[in-house]
Amino acid sequence: MDVELVDLESAYQDANVVVTKSITENGKEDEIVINHERCSDNGMTPSELQTVIKPNLKGDRLNVTLLVLFYMLQGVPIGISFAIRTYMQNMKVSYIQQAKFGMVDIPWSLKLLWAPLVDVMYSDRIGKRKTWMVPAELCIGLLLIIIATNITWLMESETRMTTLTFAFFCLNVLAATNDIAVDGWTLTLLKRENLGYASTCNTSGQALGVAFGYVLFILLESEEFCNKWLRFTVQKGGIISMEGYLFFWGIVYTMVSASIALFVKEKCNQADKISQINVKQMYKLLWKIINLRTMKIFTIVMLAYEFSFSSMGTSVSNPKFMEYGVEKESMALVDLSLIPIKIFIPIFIAKYTCGPRPLKILYTTVPYWLVLGISSGVLVYYTPNFISGEYSNLSICYYVIFELLRILRLVLLVAVYLSVRSFFIRISDSRIGGTYMSLLNTVWYFGMAVSRIVSLGLLSMLTIKQCSTDREMECLSKTKNKDCKKLAGDECVIVVDGYFVEVAICTVLGIAWYLSLRKILENLQSRQLSDWQVNDDGLIHGVLKE
Repeated sequence: MDVELVDLESAYQDANVVVTKSITENGKEDEIVINHERCSDNGMTPSELQTVIKPNLKGDRLNVTLLVLFYMLQGVPIGISFAIRTYMQNMKVSYIQQAKFGMVDIPWSLKLLWAPLVDVMYSDRIGKRKTWMVPAELCIGLLLIIIATNITWLMESETRMTTLTFAFFCLNVLAATNDIAVDGWTLTLLKRENLGYASTCNTSGQALGVAFGYVLFILLESEEFCNKWLRFTVQKGGIISMEGYLFFWGIVYTMVSASIALFVKEKCNQADKISQINVKQMYKLLWKIINLRTMKIFTIVMLAYEFSFSSMGTSVSNPKFMEYGVEKESMALVDLSLIPIKIFIPIFIAKYTCGPRPLKILYTTVPYWLVLGISSGVLVYYTPNFISGEYSNLSICYYVIFELLRILRLVLLVAVYLSVRSFFIRISDSRIGGTYMSLLNTVWYFGMAVSRIVSLGLLSMLTIKQCSTDREMECLSKTKNKDCKKLAGDECVIVVDGYFVEVAICTVLGIAWYLSLRKILENLQSRQLSDWQVNDDGLIHGVLKE
């Protein structure tokens, strides 16, 4: 492969363009020339930059469409992973096994380890980003086809969950590699003034992909849903099978990979014409970025945020709703109704995240997250009464409340995600865009993935079970559960559900985060871009001289 290496210093000299405006005779703006690197070198703060550059999609509409397609393809494996989690809960797989499967999300946090390779090693003839995107999507397609031919065997027994987890772990490694390339391409594919729309493309595209991979998968594979809503006569099985659906997406990825290789042209960015820095130096540069004081503080604040609100996420609440009586088809139907909101709400929120202080949305939504967490806990507690108990005649009212809570969670989730992504894009250095975005996303995804695994694993540990006829005999494992049935003639019953304990703990942690760390986050987003990037007069020169 024709490998091109990179020289960061020369890139700065070649791309040292200042934001200027040409004014026509009638006073209208005729042209905007943008520095695709760092305008802070000219003494401009992020807020001043925002007032100078106005978003304008003229000339970028095709690029925006392309980004939505790329991010949609990233969302499909995520959606399929959600669907597998739903099937695992429906099969009564233990929370410990579900927590183990949660490890498939780890590659989105570990991608920082190989992100510098994506930025430094590429074929100039193929294109910096296409060098990685084309093989990654091709391998995703082939792996989906392999999983499709073995999915029935993998889902038959809990003992094969490790193999299933490994297969989806590899799938997400490829998807994360593709994400590095797409994120890096985003910083140069769009004009500087339109970078705020990149997070909108990401959110809308991934929402569409998750809908294809999760919602449609669950509904069209469900015999009950298809017979009730899509068929005139009762038939066995759904319209699609799990094997067939995975095989279909394998073919789609293979075809898209070939199409990108043949028809999508990648423009040569002058900032990529770097010829001296090698892989070792790139990792040294990455280490310098990690050790920036702003980066360290931001990492601590965001990790604390993820753990403080871990019980509010669907990764914990969804299994509990299903355990307490909500069917997977009903949950998928609710999620289906949310698809339009997932796709279009970013468009309405984008104008608030394109400003100079996007993180304001993150800490403004904290009180709403706290209310949502408590409300979800209350609804889970009363779910059996409305699904099959004394208030079953009011099940419609229950699902209305359930839908409203899901909408509130979705709006909050999208708002927070857009604000964080917009902040990441604003402070990223496009010279090493893939690496820088991967570093920032690692902070976000690592906290998210680990908090999900820990919160799911703690559900069983915090839950107290006892024999219904012998309150002194606790059920702490499957073995003791069998002993309970053998000795006491009954099964274990839940005395204290660990989910409600987690809700209480996270509520306290959430309040503590809001009171103690919000001001720190406000201060971080007010910093100059130079505080977030390795500037050419300091650290970059240090790396190049070594």
